[in-house]
Amino acid sequence: MVKIFVGGLSPVVTAEELRKLFEQYGQVNECDILKNFAFVHMEKEDEAHQAISTLHKSEFYGTHLTVEYATSKIRNATKIYVGNVSAKATTAQIRQLFERFGKVVECDIVKNFAFVHMAKEREAMDAILHLNDTPLEDQKIFAD
Repeated sequence: MVKIFVGGLSPVVTAEELRKLFEQYGQVNECDILKNFAFVHMEKEDEAHQAISTLHKSEFYGTHLTVEYATSKIRNATKIYVGNVSAKATTAQIRQLFERFGKVVECDIVKNFAFVHMAKEREAMDAILHLNDTPLEDQKIFAD
């Protein structure tokens, strides 16, 4: 799966509209809008590359988009590996589980596992301790 950063979004754009734009190039697994930017997760590398090269600097709802591969700029966060993630699970569900213990800076699912970045190490350790063997969809996750 490929994570794409989309910047310069018009405030009127919905996640569904943005998803439809990217689905012209291939399978979109997730599409999350945060203020005036978004992250789009596409299944295949070649489809993501095509979307990025075609949509970068294109006009969408009156603004010019910045479309590029997402790079993690997380500093001083604790990264947690979450294993045995069901194909039915979403990043929103995982984020919600971990946010009970503290601030989640980033959360990404990659195939059948995920990475959760938490702001404070103590909160991350608490989450790991309490979330091992937690049911999520049709499987029990483990955190390390």
